[in-house]
Amino acid sequence: MPQISVVVPVYNVEKYLRECLDSLANQTFEDFEVICVNDGSDDSSPDILEEYASEDERFKIVSQENKGLSGARNTGMNYIKGRYLLFLDSDDWLELNALELLYNQANSLDSEMVIFPYRYFNQETKEYEENDFTKLNMFDSSVDNKNFNYKNIPEIVFRIPHESIKLYDVQTLEKLAVRFPEGLNYEDAYFFYKIFFKLNKVSIIRTPIYNYRIRNDSICTTGTEKSFDIFKILTSIENFLKEDEIYESFKDEFILFAVINLKFVYLRLDERFRDRYLEKIKKNYEFFSLNQVNKNHLATWHFDDRVFYQAIDVSNNGIEFELNYKKLYYEFLANHYEGVIEQLRHENQVLAQENNDLKEQSADTSIKSKFKKIVKL
Repeated sequence: MPQISVVVPVYNVEKYLRECLDSLANQTFEDFEVICVNDGSDDSSPDILEEYASEDERFKIVSQENKGLSGARNTGMNYIKGRYLLFLDSDDWLELNALELLYNQANSLDSEMVIFPYRYFNQETKEYEENDFTKLNMFDSSVDNKNFNYKNIPEIVFRIPHESIKLYDVQTLEKLAVRFPEGLNYEDAYFFYKIFFKLNKVSIIRTPIYNYRIRNDSICTTGTEKSFDIFKILTSIENFLKEDEIYESFKDEFILFAVINLKFVYLRLDERFRDRYLEKIKKNYEFFSLNQVNKNHLATWHFDDRVFYQAIDVSNNGIEFELNYKKLYYEFLANHYEGVIEQLRHENQVLAQENNDLKEQSADTSIKSKFKKIVKL
């Protein structure tokens, strides 16, 4: 039995597939299998898969008609034999010591999930990008080298990256019987939180081991009508939080999580759908408890999230929203920079006064020096 199973959904990624598979074939940790799910590709991806499978017995191919990313992942989970599971998208790639680091962490701590940092790779600019989010800087050092659960980190539960790029204990997944919701975008958020709130032993590593390719034609960057799936995903998450009777404990954090994700989708949405999208937000306004935002908690939000929420609150349609969003945004910036300018003026006055004091001290010293010379004469 292999220690790690890696599920790789594959759909028309001939340009990137070799880099993905090479990053697996050359891992420093060798006790793993790769379940490549050919999800109805009609380019040369199947031929590339056959090539790798013929040269390395750890690579196995499962073919099916196109079911989308969730369907391909779910199919792959039906074939795994490993102790741990990792999902790897076929346009991404791993650092060569990734599986070794993940296995050592999970095995030594008996973790049910291992969360790890990652880096974005911009396909257009060929540049790597990291930030506090991808570096897992929301976690402080108190969770290093040990297991924790959601009760230990209530203030950051909804700030954790919810992409499915985690290492999972297979037995735990089988007990929970969680699968990706097929036919929906933003499936990662559903899958992660459906599992995360059931776990007692989660750990993190601090080394970035996953390279996440950003493409203009990827699901997360195209604002089609499928973007409306975010409402179903947020609704599902809220429902199972309520079913588990933990919603009230995380209500403020969930509301902010909902606003951030609604904003994320809106800013990438094709303009043709924006008006209807905003109508949908207003329709779900009370369900997502957007009418119950705690003012003290609101004050802690990033200004962009706060402005987005406030614009929704005072708008009845898409046109009003656009106007209010821009108005509130510019008002915030004007007030912010007015405060910055005032602070700079104050600091300039302080520096000017200090400069004058130095000049006076210098003049006094010069007069005293001249007086001493006169006395000596």
